[in-house]
Amino acid sequence: MDYEAAFLRERTARKRAESILEDKSRELHLANQSLNDNVESLELALRENKFLIHIGRYGLEKPRLRDFLPTIVKDMLRLSEVTFAVYFHFPFDPSQADFRSDLLRNEENLSMGNASIARSDLDLLACEIEEKVRESRRTHFQTVAVTIDNVAIDTAVALPIISLDYLSGIIILFSQGLTSRQQKEIEMFRVGIKQLAIMMEHRYQEDKLLASYENVKVANEALKETQKKLVQSEKMATVGQLSAGIAHEINNPMGFIKSNMGALSGYVDDFVEYVTAVKSLVDQALLRGDSLSESAKVLDTLWRDIDMEFLLEDSKSLLEESQHGVKRILDIVGGLKRFSRQSDHQKEQCDIVSIIDEALNMAHNELKYKGKVIKKMETVQPVMGKSGELLQVFLNLFVNASHAMDEQGKLTVSVEDKENGVQINVADNGSGIDPKHLDSIFNPFFTTKEVGVGTGLGLSISYGIVEAHNGTIDVTSELGVGTVFSIWLPYLNSGAATSEEGE
Repeated sequence: MDYEAAFLRERTARKRAESILEDKSRELHLANQSLNDNVESLELALRENKFLIHIGRYGLEKPRLRDFLPTIVKDMLRLSEVTFAVYFHFPFDPSQADFRSDLLRNEENLSMGNASIARSDLDLLACEIEEKVRESRRTHFQTVAVTIDNVAIDTAVALPIISLDYLSGIIILFSQGLTSRQQKEIEMFRVGIKQLAIMMEHRYQEDKLLASYENVKVANEALKETQKKLVQSEKMATVGQLSAGIAHEINNPMGFIKSNMGALSGYVDDFVEYVTAVKSLVDQALLRGDSLSESAKVLDTLWRDIDMEFLLEDSKSLLEESQHGVKRILDIVGGLKRFSRQSDHQKEQCDIVSIIDEALNMAHNELKYKGKVIKKMETVQPVMGKSGELLQVFLNLFVNASHAMDEQGKLTVSVEDKENGVQINVADNGSGIDPKHLDSIFNPFFTTKEVGVGTGLGLSISYGIVEAHNGTIDVTSELGVGTVFSIWLPYLNSGAATSEEGE
C-alpha cells in the first residue's frame, strides 16, 4: 500500500513537471517568435530609414527627376528583392519628351542570361499598366504571366509619382509573387514616393518663386527706368510751361546789355577821337618846340565838348549793369541745365536755402505778376541729397502756387530747424484745394487743372523725391484761403540719413 501511494505521488509529480516544462517551452517559443518579429521590424525600419534618407537627397542635391529615378529604383530592387523594374518619366515642361527606361534587373538575385521575353511584349505590358495607372492615379497591382531571363513573373506593382496633381512618373516592379515582407516594403516605397512628390512640389514652388523674383527684378528695373523717363518728361513739361517767361527773363538783361553796348560803342569812338587828338597835338608841339599850353587849351575844350567826365562815369555804370545782366543770364541758363539734366546716382551736400533761391529765380516770371514773395529763411545745416531733384520739388510747388494765386497773391517760403532736420513750408493765399481732392493730389496723373495745363505728375514725382531723401511732405488747404505744403528733410547726422547709408 505504501509503494502504490508513493508511485502515484511520483507519477503526479512527473505530470506536473511535464506540464510546467511544456508551458515554459511554449513561452520560450513565443518569446523567440516575438524576438524574430522585432528583429524583422527593426531591419524593416532600418531599410526604410535608409530609403527615405536616399529620397531626401533629392531635396538637398536637386538633381533632375529623370537622373534621380534610376538610383531610387535600384534601391527598391535591392531592398525588396523584387526581380525586375521599369520606370516612366513625364516632365512638367511640355517641350520635353516623355521617357521610359529599359528593363532594370536585380543583379543580386538574378543570374544573367538571355531574356526570354520579347521587347515588344514588354513594351505592350508596360503600356497597358501605364494606361491603367494614368486612369486610376493610384498604386496598381496586376497579375501577369511572363518569363524574363528564364524567371517566371506573375505580379506587377505600379507606383505613381503625383506632384501638384500632375502624374510625373510611374515605377513598375515585376516579381515572383509578393511575400508579406515585400508587401511591407512596397508600402514603405509608397511613403517614400509621397515624400519625393512633396519635395518636387516644394522645388517647383521654389523655382517658380525664383522665376517670379527674377521677373519682379526685371519689372522693377523697367519701372525705375520708366520713372526716370517720367521725371525727365515732367521736367521738360515744366520747362515748357516756363519757357515763355524764361525767354522774357533772358530778353530783359539782353535788351539793356545790347543798349549798353551801343552806348559804349559811341563812347569808345569819343575816347578814340580824344586820345588821337592828344597824340597829334603833343607830336606837333614837340616838332615845333612850342609850349604845350596851347595844346592843353585845345584838349580842355575837346574834353568839355565830348563831356569826358560823364563818359567815364557812365561807362563804369554801363559795364557794371551789363556784367549784372550777364550774370543774370548765366544763372537762368545754369538753373535750366541743372534742372533739365538727368539726376545722377550720387548724393551730395545740398544747401536748401540756395536751392530755394535758385527755384524762385527760375519761377520769377511766373510769380512776379501774381503778387509778392516773402522769404523767412534761417541759416540751416546742409542735407544729403540730389540738388537737381530738390530743385524740381520746389519749382513744382512755386509754379503750382502761381497758378492758384491771383494778382494780389502772396507766396511765403520759410526755412527753419526742426527735429534734427530742416522744415520748409511753402504757403500761398490762392484758391485752395477741395477737401475731397486732398487724398489724391500725390497720385500720378491726378490734376485739377484744365486739360493741357498740367500733366498730373509734378506732385507725384515731388512726393517720390522727398521720400527717396528720407523726408516727408504734407499738405493742408482750405478753399478760398490757401494751401501750405510742408517738407521735412533730415540733416547729414540724423538717424534717417545714417540708416540710408547703412542700407
